[in-house]
Amino acid sequence: MRKKKIALKRKTILKRMTLGLLVSMMLLTLFGCQSKTETTYDKVASSKEMTFAMTGAYPPFNFIDSDGNLTGFDIDIANALAEQLGVKAVPITTAWDGILGGLTSKRFDTIIGSMAITEARLEKVNFTSPYYYDGAQFFVPTDSNIENLDALQEGIVGVVTGTTFHDMLKEKENIADIMQFESDVDNFMALGQGRMDGLVTGKFVGLQAPEKYDVDIKPAGTMLYAEEIGIAVRKDDTVLLEKLNAALATIIENGTYQEISEKWFGVNILEQ
Repeated sequence: MRKKKIALKRKTILKRMTLGLLVSMMLLTLFGCQSKTETTYDKVASSKEMTFAMTGAYPPFNFIDSDGNLTGFDIDIANALAEQLGVKAVPITTAWDGILGGLTSKRFDTIIGSMAITEARLEKVNFTSPYYYDGAQFFVPTDSNIENLDALQEGIVGVVTGTTFHDMLKEKENIADIMQFESDVDNFMALGQGRMDGLVTGKFVGLQAPEKYDVDIKPAGTMLYAEEIGIAVRKDDTVLLEKLNAALATIIENGTYQEISEKWFGVNILEQ
């Protein structure tokens, strides 16, 4: 009888040890999976694709050409960076006023769409080193006598919704109305149609508008302020940020950046 009790006790202990071992293995597996959470760079590297967003309506940086193809400076830069990473760049067009939300909600991996680096945006996302320098410029019809934005009295000015240019115009007391557009294409068309006194956009974009859209406009006054333009990634995508900065440094050093910039602008816009 005593021997049976001892044997039964040993079986109970063995069962408990086995159960404890199984639980320990399950916990190790669970924590192991948590510690190996896939990063955006892991996804990019494994899928061999990096998605990037822009409006597709900001020529010559990103726009639809006469053949219906998405093209521009941003597209070429994205392709060059993706080549350095050993992946394919996959563009996604979206409205500007929702582009940051699209990034943070993981609709795409990056924003390579001429986004200015600002303190407000840095609270939500991280940026690479600047990949070009630009600035806000006020443009008016070629026959206008308005010398600069501050000389405008109770005028109407056009701008793309959600841009830093829009934020700046809202602080101006000499503007009676701000006409908001989804893209600079619509912005230029409205000015050409005489619907407003002037518009604010990026310097390089506005200077090429007469040729691109057959609109008679000119810059009025000097550049309103300068901006650094960077590639945006989510806050936790530190590895992707590091890889993109390294790729950017490489294409600058090997001459690829210079070639792309001169193709679209005739100059190196990282040195302007």
